[in-house]
Amino acid sequence: MFKIFGLNRKEKIKIRELASVYSKTLFEVTDAGFEEIIDFINDNSKFEESPNIGKENILWFLLIVFVANKHLMSDYFEADQTLKLQSSCLDELIEYLAVDEAIVKEMLFEYEAFFKSLFTDDVKVEKVMAKSIFLKYKLNDFQGELLKNQNEPNPVFLQELTDLMGHFIWNWPNYMQKYKLV
Repeated sequence: MFKIFGLNRKEKIKIRELASVYSKTLFEVTDAGFEEIIDFINDNSKFEESPNIGKENILWFLLIVFVANKHLMSDYFEADQTLKLQSSCLDELIEYLAVDEAIVKEMLFEYEAFFKSLFTDDVKVEKVMAKSIFLKYKLNDFQGELLKNQNEPNPVFLQELTDLMGHFIWNWPNYMQKYKLV
């Protein structure tokens, strides 16, 4: 009845539930999409030779996706909610990776520092993700001499990868239309 009058009641969701849904979805999307990303990179004509990134190299990609999405949380939640949600997501990541908590925290801290070093207010998160992939997978080694000497990604390649990275960003505005965090 409320929908008829333009009113829509949002479902309530607890932080732990949201962290679980959010993290598991990111893990699934990352697992499913990583093969497409490495195919795009390995078969890209912008490189002199194929980087030959293998499926076993997914950890860096997962951390880049996780940190980028974590960075965006503060845009949609109050500070205390953001901290609680990030903490719950960290618990999910530790469980998913099945690695010692201290190791995961250290890896995440390093990736956050790396990500923040590339991020500026005038650059989209997706572009920082693409640049992170370029640097972490040492793709500069596979470019032509001119770009290799400049240590900069081919701008066409970077834009194409940036566009692809948009598929790995959680759609908070859409999600928050349906749910209310409690």
